[in-house]
Amino acid sequence: MGAERDEMGDTDARQGDEDVAVTKSTHRIGADSQLVTVSVRADGAEPTDVTIADAVPETHALRVAGAAVGTGGSDGPEATYSDGEVVVDQLIDSDGVRELVYQLDGPADRSLPRPTVERVSSGPADRDASTRVTWEDADGEARRLTARTDGGSESVIAASEVSDPHPMLRDVAIGVVLTAGNEDAAIGTVLRARRRGHAVLVTASGSGPDAETVELLEGIGAVVIDPPSKRAAQGDLHRALSTAARERGLAGIVFQTRDCPPIDYERTAAAFERADYEVVAIPQSWTESASAPSVVVGVPAYNAAASIAEVVRRTAAYADEVVVVDDGSADETAERAREAGATVVVHERNRGYGGALKTLFREAAKRGAAHLVVIDADGQHDPAEIPRLVETQRREGTDIVIGSRYVGERTTRIPLVRSVGLAVINHLTNASLGNLRPSGFIRDTQSGYRAYSGYAIKSLANDRSIGDNMGASTDILYHAHRKRLSVSEVETTISYDVENASSQGSVSHGLDLVRNILWTVEYGRPLLVLGLPGAIVTLFGTVAAVLLFAQFSQTGVLIPARMIVSILYVIGGLLLCITAVMMHVLNRHPTMKRLRDDEDGNG
Repeated sequence: MGAERDEMGDTDARQGDEDVAVTKSTHRIGADSQLVTVSVRADGAEPTDVTIADAVPETHALRVAGAAVGTGGSDGPEATYSDGEVVVDQLIDSDGVRELVYQLDGPADRSLPRPTVERVSSGPADRDASTRVTWEDADGEARRLTARTDGGSESVIAASEVSDPHPMLRDVAIGVVLTAGNEDAAIGTVLRARRRGHAVLVTASGSGPDAETVELLEGIGAVVIDPPSKRAAQGDLHRALSTAARERGLAGIVFQTRDCPPIDYERTAAAFERADYEVVAIPQSWTESASAPSVVVGVPAYNAAASIAEVVRRTAAYADEVVVVDDGSADETAERAREAGATVVVHERNRGYGGALKTLFREAAKRGAAHLVVIDADGQHDPAEIPRLVETQRREGTDIVIGSRYVGERTTRIPLVRSVGLAVINHLTNASLGNLRPSGFIRDTQSGYRAYSGYAIKSLANDRSIGDNMGASTDILYHAHRKRLSVSEVETTISYDVENASSQGSVSHGLDLVRNILWTVEYGRPLLVLGLPGAIVTLFGTVAAVLLFAQFSQTGVLIPARMIVSILYVIGGLLLCITAVMMHVLNRHPTMKRLRDDEDGNG
């Protein structure tokens, strides 16, 4: 766990027949911030009324959300106190343990004082178990802090005065997946979500959080869910959190992204409004840059009037700008996209899917976008997964992130004919890229759901070699291979049972892709396509000719027709080998390389 724990030992007290032990521990959650847990255990036979005082030195500050002052005032959404002590008066059941958790800002290398037990007595039977927390400063002035019980833990951090959640996110849970490096950020997410009144469900990748982490998370109000397995993928963990939210009767769930940045609740609420039950959180950092858009979503569209407005409306919450390229549509695609709030670029004639993509690259480059996410206009792609692609790109620094149908637990139901065709195309594409090892294999080479970094956008905007047809998806991967752009994949789900789906049939689409792959391989890898078959044919002809000569030496009979065929095999194979070598030399010649670079650079 990233948060560091520091046990400060026990403070014991005994009065009459009551035994009380007080333990104070700290968990670092940042460079100058830590969580302090004061645990009180009573071993008496009857409920025990305990008052303890925990000093806060002037080098540190107690951070309290919405702390109440006196009997009715308020210090506002957040208050800080230092140079005084927190006085806690609480009733503990027999053989019970109660905890107070609060956030302390200040030097983590400074030791904190131990709490002191001010009073121990048998509590009245009719007193409830609520905790009364008072702040007493150095001058003796007392201020009342309200505390609330969450799962048995008392907290003056996330629970003092909980602000109302966004109306669209009322009764919606926040789902967090713990990883090896995000514990501190995850704790921050839990604290911020609890302050807004959200239930928080937490699970973990791998074997799950240790007992200490579980104790800490539950202490600040989170519900810890066991992961389905040690090797569960991100999608599996999200499904486990979603199931837990449904079982608890919650209205939905917002999945925090892997690095757990602060959530933009306003934009996330707008996205959740059009979601079914689940949505991925939109980070605040997406709106921090005013000079250039952070996320541009591009939609190539052709005769998509029936679906484009809904796609734009569902996508708008995740984008600084939605750009629709109307590729020569004969219907009202452009008008409906504009009415839904998109920026529309119109092609006077149909240029094909690749032509629309090239326009999107140029438009995104013109705007200086940090990320371009391309989705289909027919509604097959779920816009709610855009944050997953973008945050993966930011975290891993990947130039191209592909929303894959084949990563993680497969939930996309692909028609049989399309599935077989995609398998063939995927293997041909990877072979043509030289991706023969599983580690470098791109599992979904034809997915159009992709996120492009700013560098990739500029590079692709200047490449005229990208074709205009559906083979552009493969051309982009060839470009990435030539320019050494990094490619990764994340799990997504694509729906095929939508109206107004792609107008190009699976067979014609597949033939286009095969022709494109073979053409690229022939000119890009002549030794593989021409040289290897040429060598095999030459070897076959040579072996056949040798066998015929051996037969002639033993029997004195030579069959001219077979000998001619063998010689033709040898000659044909040699011609293929010579052609392959010549094409290979030409491809490697500095002049040819310079011409290709000039072609890529002249948009």
